[in-house]
Amino acid sequence: MKTVTAIVGQKKDKKRVNVYLDGEFCCGMDLFTVMSERIKVGTEIDEKRLEEVVAMSEYSSALDKALGYISKTMRTKVQLITYLKGKNYDGKTIAKVIDKLFEYGYVDDELYAKRFAAEKKLSKGKRAIAYELKIKGVDEKTIDKVMDEAESEDEGCMRVAVKYLKGRELDFETRGKCYRYLLSKGFSYDTAKETLDKIKKDDEDY
Repeated sequence: MKTVTAIVGQKKDKKRVNVYLDGEFCCGMDLFTVMSERIKVGTEIDEKRLEEVVAMSEYSSALDKALGYISKTMRTKVQLITYLKGKNYDGKTIAKVIDKLFEYGYVDDELYAKRFAAEKKLSKGKRAIAYELKIKGVDEKTIDKVMDEAESEDEGCMRVAVKYLKGRELDFETRGKCYRYLLSKGFSYDTAKETLDKIKKDDEDY
């Protein structure tokens, strides 16, 4: 058994404290855990119980950090894992936090991908959207499913093309530059060509 000899608040994080046992630094803990477990100066605790309390504290702290991270916008599973690793939480704690967030619907890569695709559809093609989702950690199976279910990219391609061509003469060189620009935005070759053909036809009809 060891005795808690001091509990000192951390300067950089007011929600955490440093716990000292038998006059020596032991570990950092979440303040809520310390209070809920009634740990105070003079408390005697064995190593097994200490490990349980520390694990509980790390989970509580990691969950709080994760909730803060996703409070303003959705994140992918990989983004959350990377974030928590950057905060120096161990794999077991991170896995437990991810499971809890998934249970409550706060982590859903398919929903994230659908919302992301819907947000970007008027400014980028499916190839670009799929690439960005991959970078964000969404797996290829989920990306393929979301892209297959996504609406046609025709509207987005036309919107981007019209914006690019505004104030420019619709000659052969400009069409070529616009075509390459549309491809750089992730639109397919066929969609880019069909869009420019339609714009040319509309221009000629006018």
